[in-house]
Amino acid sequence: MWQRRLLTHVAAVPWRNGQGLTRIIAEDNAHTLPEWRLSVADILHDAPFSAFAGWQRSIALLGSGVLEMQEKAGEWQHALGACCPPYVFCGADEVLSSCPNGAVQALNLMVRRSENAEKIVEFVLHQTVFSIQNMGQTKSDYFLFPSTGAWTMRSGDVDYPVTPGNVWHCRSENLQNTVLKPVEEKSSLYCIRV
Repeated sequence: MWQRRLLTHVAAVPWRNGQGLTRIIAEDNAHTLPEWRLSVADILHDAPFSAFAGWQRSIALLGSGVLEMQEKAGEWQHALGACCPPYVFCGADEVLSSCPNGAVQALNLMVRRSENAEKIVEFVLHQTVFSIQNMGQTKSDYFLFPSTGAWTMRSGDVDYPVTPGNVWHCRSENLQNTVLKPVEEKSSLYCIRV
């Protein structure tokens, strides 16, 4: 069964380096050291990201705007806009960010990387109809983050409106076959499975 939360109902906490705010949506609590963390960051101005050695980071923009990122030593640079696939980088990288068109909201998935990491993680941008089915695979958590436009979600025999500003969550053991369909042009939604 899917559960909905408003992003504004999730408490914002300062970044490690104090340069921004983040809302921790969920994190692994099955292990002594968490293996993953999912959050939404409010990037209000140009600022360096906090470093997270030992983690792989994936980031995508929620809503409109532009986020420009550059590794401090110039190893890489990347710009995220609305409806862009997630960008993956090393958590230890020193990253400088810029918001040329004003404040943005970024969706972050961090996964601890080790030699024995077996967890399969998916972070996918959807812009057309798609489905999520309970295939009896290992236990997983599913999260839906509508980014632009509007969607309809049919889970079991019930339809739900899915719009930006909300996060939807379901555990695989409670998952009914689910179909998501955009109801506006240029609708986008991120689906994460951890």
